[in-house]
Amino acid sequence: MPERPDTVVLRHGDLETVVCPAVGGSLGRLTLHTPAGPVELMRPTPPNLLGAGCATDHACFPLVPFSNRVAGGRFRFADRAVVLPLNRPGCPHAIHGHAWQAPWTVEERTPDRVRLTFRHGADAWPWSYAAVQTFVLSPDRLTVDLELVNESPSAMPAGFGLHPYLPKPPGTVLTAAVDGVWLTDVTLLPAERVPVPEGWRFAGGTVLDDVVVDNGFTGWNGRAALDWPAAGRRLVMEAQGPFGHLVVYAPRGEDYVCIEPVTHMTDAVNHPGEPDGGVVPLEPGERLTGRVTFRTEPL
Repeated sequence: MPERPDTVVLRHGDLETVVCPAVGGSLGRLTLHTPAGPVELMRPTPPNLLGAGCATDHACFPLVPFSNRVAGGRFRFADRAVVLPLNRPGCPHAIHGHAWQAPWTVEERTPDRVRLTFRHGADAWPWSYAAVQTFVLSPDRLTVDLELVNESPSAMPAGFGLHPYLPKPPGTVLTAAVDGVWLTDVTLLPAERVPVPEGWRFAGGTVLDDVVVDNGFTGWNGRAALDWPAAGRRLVMEAQGPFGHLVVYAPRGEDYVCIEPVTHMTDAVNHPGEPDGGVVPLEPGERLTGRVTFRTEPL
């Protein structure tokens, strides 16, 4: 794919990805080129929106410095009351942090690697921080290294994740080992933690054709796989670091599914007593790091 001023194209062998720094440090696509034609491993961005528009139109975007929702944009941390702007029309909560709605800076790049940075100065979120994403392609995988550094003089609640949109053609099978799930209220905040219902027991492989879900799962072991039988391909997602939670979003009637590796439960800052809520109190100068790999293999 030709590179445009608003994109960075990486390629290693048959694997190609398009990075869109200006659109929240997002990915535009992840494509495996085969003799039979290209196989899209992430939902490709429509050409007219590539490198423009919103990160949610793209294939994957980062969740920094928190994942999912903060109830009403309000929480307390270390006796400090925080009120965040509501940053998505129609959503009554602050959602997905800051970095997905801001441009990132290209710091380094080679034909198969790019390093992006994002800096946030203290404002309604009263801590300054720096975030880094490093994308590296090898013949069968994309590796994403995430880093979050507290640049404030006081401890900051910290977390991160990725929000990939993955193809869901008929017959797609999700395999992921989790031990619980948060049921939600009407605004998608966690209401009750329960054992995984039968229809969402992904550990043995679940066909997603009739599955509708938008929930956070607990006790994730860091590995998830999507099988596409018609294409004869599998995409394996493996997370290293503090990723103990998995958000699965499969909306009714859509041809994609989001399998999101994240470090904490939804609205974790408002659940400080939850033993595995996942929020990290990041001290001044400390960093939180993690790695997510998307690997493709034949079925």
